[in-house]
Amino acid sequence: MRSSVNGHGSDAVGGGARPRARRAFSKGAPAARPPAPAGLFARGLTRSFAGRVVLCGADLEVRPGTLAVLEGVNGAGKTTMLRIFATLLRPDDGEASVDGCDVVRDGARVRERIGVAFVNERSLYWRLSGRENLRLFARTRGLSRRAARAQVDALLEELDLGEIATKWVADLSAGQRQRLIIARAGLGEPSCMLIDEPLRGLDDAGIETMLSFLSAQARRGAAVLVVAPKLDELRAHGDVLHRLRDGRVQPWSEDAAAGEYRSMRSDLDERPDVEPPHEVPLGAAR
Repeated sequence: MRSSVNGHGSDAVGGGARPRARRAFSKGAPAARPPAPAGLFARGLTRSFAGRVVLCGADLEVRPGTLAVLEGVNGAGKTTMLRIFATLLRPDDGEASVDGCDVVRDGARVRERIGVAFVNERSLYWRLSGRENLRLFARTRGLSRRAARAQVDALLEELDLGEIATKWVADLSAGQRQRLIIARAGLGEPSCMLIDEPLRGLDDAGIETMLSFLSAQARRGAAVLVVAPKLDELRAHGDVLHRLRDGRVQPWSEDAAAGEYRSMRSDLDERPDVEPPHEVPLGAAR
């Protein structure tokens, strides 16, 4: 009786050597991309509106425990970048992540990790008080009633909003509403915060309080990205300073900022048709 099967020399009952398996080779398999770092990360972000390029290969990284300030003139793309990180806008190209979660593929996980405040947003309930608004949003973030009360009271005190906590939002000034919106961004102690022009509409005392709050968020370990048209007081408090120019993020420097200002002034001086804005008295016809 023959002891081999199909010419391989293996035992028919199972006692001999088995046929050697072929090794599989992958041809041209792409190398695994390293995971995105913690905090805010963007690489090659591109975004256009009606054919106008706003972001053109922008790169940015804000690490945990860092207060980063991004300066840029109006229309430079600062808010566009915030909206991409907040999953409110998709990039045309490039990638962005929050704590390693891709803003396009993992939107729900991104939103769990961020606190967002846009300037002039009208997302507060105007016929609720400041405290009632914050408690409502705290509950939507999954906080228990006890935790919501504790965090809301702490944020109201930290941002010096105790006096207006019981007033309707409709009765607050623009600066008070701005501070309330930024307080809402701190609910749940998010790991990343996206803050749009936090000093707009604030008096000197409000500016000092806001800068202290933003610095405290970075000290507790959050990656904080603040955007503004001018650095002003933010310059002394930011750990990292950037500028958005021609759709790309660049390191901020005093010489570059001064050069850009001189260039803008030169352009205006060469245009006699551009006149300074005229003040219109209150109540006058426009």
